[in-house]
Amino acid sequence: MIATSTCAATLSGRISCSGAAVSGVAVSDGLAVVHTDHDGYYTMDSDKPLGYVFYSLPAGYAPALSNGFNPQFWAPLTPDDSDEVHDFALEPADDGTRHAVIIAADTHLARRNNDLNQFRYGFIPRIKREVNELRRHYSTIHSTILGDLAWDRFWRGNDFDLHDFMDYMATCSYPIALWPVIGNHDNDPSVPAGEYTDYQAAKPWRDIVCPTYYSFDLGRVHYVVLDNIYYKNEALAGEQYSADVAGSRNYDARLTSNQYTWLERDLAMVDNDRPVVVCVHIPVWQLNNRRATVARMDDAQALCDLLARFSQVHIVSGHTHINATMHPDGYPNITEHNIAAVCASWWLTGHYTGRNICIDGSPAGYQVLKVDGDTLRWQYHSVERDAADSQFRVYDMNSVRHFYRTNATMKAIMERYPDRMDYGTLPDNQVMVNVYGYDSRSWRVSIYEGDTRLWWDLTAAEDPLHTLCYEVPCYEDLGSFTVYFGSSRNLHTFVATASTATQPITVRVTDGEGNTYLKCIDRPMDYSTNMDALQPPLAPGDVNRDAVVNVGDVNVLLAAILNPDAPRPPLPLCDVNNDGTINIGDVNAVLNIILQC
Repeated sequence: MIATSTCAATLSGRISCSGAAVSGVAVSDGLAVVHTDHDGYYTMDSDKPLGYVFYSLPAGYAPALSNGFNPQFWAPLTPDDSDEVHDFALEPADDGTRHAVIIAADTHLARRNNDLNQFRYGFIPRIKREVNELRRHYSTIHSTILGDLAWDRFWRGNDFDLHDFMDYMATCSYPIALWPVIGNHDNDPSVPAGEYTDYQAAKPWRDIVCPTYYSFDLGRVHYVVLDNIYYKNEALAGEQYSADVAGSRNYDARLTSNQYTWLERDLAMVDNDRPVVVCVHIPVWQLNNRRATVARMDDAQALCDLLARFSQVHIVSGHTHINATMHPDGYPNITEHNIAAVCASWWLTGHYTGRNICIDGSPAGYQVLKVDGDTLRWQYHSVERDAADSQFRVYDMNSVRHFYRTNATMKAIMERYPDRMDYGTLPDNQVMVNVYGYDSRSWRVSIYEGDTRLWWDLTAAEDPLHTLCYEVPCYEDLGSFTVYFGSSRNLHTFVATASTATQPITVRVTDGEGNTYLKCIDRPMDYSTNMDALQPPLAPGDVNRDAVVNVGDVNVLLAAILNPDAPRPPLPLCDVNNDGTINIGDVNAVLNIILQC
C-alpha cells in the first residue's frame, strides 16, 4: 500500500534533444501515463503517489548520464500539492535496432569478505573488456543489475548503503548506462512492520537510485523494470531486533496493485509483435525437482496474463544465485532466464580461494543479450574467463571420490552434515558435466570416452568445485559453515559412466543459439580449485588441442583419414562438421575456419 496525498498537483515539462522537441514520449508519476505532444510538452494531474516523475526512454535516443552510468530519466517531487515543472534532455543515439544489454544480478556489496576489491578488480575490468568487445559490433550498449546492489543488514554496521554503492560505481568508472532493479536487500530494514512498510522501506531506493518500476525502449525491444518484492519486515515472536533491523526482513514475491495499473498503461502503447524484456529480482517461475516450471511469484499468472499477447517475452531475474531457464506452461511466448550472481556465493568463495563460484557451480557471471531487430540471442559470460570458457565444467569423479574418502576436512563435513551428497560412495569411472545455462528445449550435450559416445543422465547434483571453494575452507577456518551459502543441488548436471579410468573424455555442448563448445580432459584429472585451467575450451577445428585452428589441424585430419589405425585425437574433435565420421568434409570445415579468421 502507498501513502498518497488527497490533493492533485499539475506536473508538466518538456522533453527535448539538442533543443528539438521529442514527441510521443511516455511520462508517468507511477500511476498516470501521458505522452509528450508535437512540441515535446507533457502535463498531468497527479497526487504524487511515489514522489517522482519519470519518462520512458524512446528508441533512437540516450538518457543524460550522471557519473557516466546513471540515467537521469526521473526527477523527485516536493511532498506537497504544489505544481511542478520538470524538463528532461535526451541525447541522440542510433535507432538501437542492433544493440546489446549486459544483464547482471546480485552484487551484494557490503564491505565484507574483501568484496569491494573483488568487485573493483574482478567484475569491473571484465565489464570494461566486455564493452570494448561489444563495441566492435554494437554502438548501443546498456546494462542492468537485477537487484541486491548492496546488503540491507550491513548498511549501517559496515557503513555501506545505497549511497555508497552508487558512489563506488562512480569511483570504479562503470562504463555504460545502468538500469537497476530493486532487490529485497535494497529495502530499509529499520522500517518496522505496518500498513505502509513496503512503500516506506523502498524510500532510500527511490531517493538515491531511481524509481522502483519504469520502462525504456532500445530498438524494437520494450524493457520493463518491476519491483516484485512486497516488503513486510515482520518481527518474529521471541526475537530481539536492533534499531538498524526492526524485523525479520521478510517479504512476499508479488507486484502491488499500483504497479499493475501502471504496467497496463505502459504496455498499452506497445505493439503485439514487439519483443518485451521484463526485469525483476525474484524469479517469476522456478524449476521443481522434476524440472517442471512452477510459479515462484505469488501472482505469476496475473503478470504473465498481461504479457500473453506479445509474440516474444523474456523475463530476466536474479535472487537465487543460480542459473536456470523456465518455460511456463500456458505461455508459449514467455521464457524466463534466472541469472547467477556477480558475487557468486556472497563473495565467500572468492575470499577463501580466489575463485568466485555460485552455489550451483556456475562461475560468477552475467548474461549478454545481443539484439538484431526482433532476434534476441543470449549467452552467459564468466567474470573470470572468456565467454567460451564459461558454459560448462567437467569432473573426473574418480578424483572427487578419492578426496571425499581421504580428506580429513571432507570426512568431518560429511559426518556433521549427513544430508549432503556423499561422492565418496560413487562407483568407478563416473564423469560429471555441469552445464550452467542448460535449457532442455534447445541445448544439446554429448559426452565421449575416446571415440565412444556415452549415455548420460541429467541429475540433481551438488557441484564439487563449489564444495572445494566454500565448504572445505570455511570449515577449516571456522569449524562449520552456513548451509544457506552451501552447494545447492542444481538441475543442470550430466553424469555418465566411462569404461576406463584413463581414456580422455570429450564433451560437446551446443546452445540454443547454435554455438558449439568443446572440452577434452585427460584422465586422471586433478580435483582442485584451479581445475578449470586443466580444461581450457577448444574451438571447433582445433583437433590437435594447441589453442589455435591452423594448418596443423588439417595435417592431423588428413593423417587420420589416410591411416585410420594411427593414433589420433578423439572422434568428436576430428569430426569438425559433426556428421558422425572423419572425412574430407572435416578438412574443408577446418579450412573454412582458417580462411574466415
